[in-house]
Amino acid sequence: MSQKSNILLVAFLCMSTFAYSQSDTQVKLDNMKYYLSVIKEYSQSMRYYADSINIVQLLDQMDEITLSLEDEVNKIVVPEVMDQSNDTNQESPEKGPEVPNEENTNTEMNPTPKFEDYEKESGGSTLSKMLPFKNKFNTSIKFQFGINSLIKSKNPAQGILSPEISTGGSWYWDVALVRKARLGGKESKLALNYGIGYLKNTYKIENDLRLVTNSQNKPEFIAIPEVKDHPVFNTGHVNIPLSLTIVLSKKIKLDAGGYIGYRLYSSQKISLKENKEIIHEHRRSAYNFNNWVYGTHFAVDVSGFDLIFRYNMSKLFKDSSTHDMNTWMIGTSFSLF
Repeated sequence: MSQKSNILLVAFLCMSTFAYSQSDTQVKLDNMKYYLSVIKEYSQSMRYYADSINIVQLLDQMDEITLSLEDEVNKIVVPEVMDQSNDTNQESPEKGPEVPNEENTNTEMNPTPKFEDYEKESGGSTLSKMLPFKNKFNTSIKFQFGINSLIKSKNPAQGILSPEISTGGSWYWDVALVRKARLGGKESKLALNYGIGYLKNTYKIENDLRLVTNSQNKPEFIAIPEVKDHPVFNTGHVNIPLSLTIVLSKKIKLDAGGYIGYRLYSSQKISLKENKEIIHEHRRSAYNFNNWVYGTHFAVDVSGFDLIFRYNMSKLFKDSSTHDMNTWMIGTSFSLF
């Protein structure tokens, strides 16, 4: 009886060691498959930003090496755990090393790492854990800001007040969700950009005028006495940008296109001083502003810094018979993701 127990004990130890070895091999195999998938994801990300033909060719070579490496990894065979004898199962029913096999089955059913896998690997809130989102949608959040002013196509008749805009105190900002799509093959240097954004323009009036709508439903500027600060008026539009980007060299890119939008709101802020009181007025109205805005833009990007020029081809007001004005903007931008 003692001899049989010893035999069973030796068999149990051998099977446990073999099961651990099998589990360890499977874990290594799963890790190699996972990191191969990460290499593929990062290779696709590099293609998105590659501007050089040499870099694209090297990425092609890297993809070929990755495929060869994947074939070799797939050839690895994990040894199966041999069935134990009936006597062993009866003596130690709790030993069956089935847990690793169940995990392996789940891994084979889901070979592609999920977004959560990247999040766990990257740790904190770094840009790398957002790469799967970016690779899937090729989308970025673009912030644009700068100065703006008005161009008068013609001066109003004598005796009619017209605003004098302080360019240094007038500004604009635009935030947009933009998607980039490469046109042509891998070696193409042309891309289409489109998306949706929000544009706000602020104008500071140096000669202290208030904007009103007169009885003829036309825009009119009237003088304001006792003004503490220069009045400002604002417009806000939701807009759809569309442009083409061409890469001239490793450091220079050109971007040209247009945009169309719709006015969501317009307002003006006035600070008055009466005796010892300071009164802040914040008024909202349509003020006969043009509801639709459309224009063109041109940008030059040198080593990641861009200079942008925008011009609204649409008139500022619906009725431009008295005040015929267009908006221009000069600024820069930066992108997230």
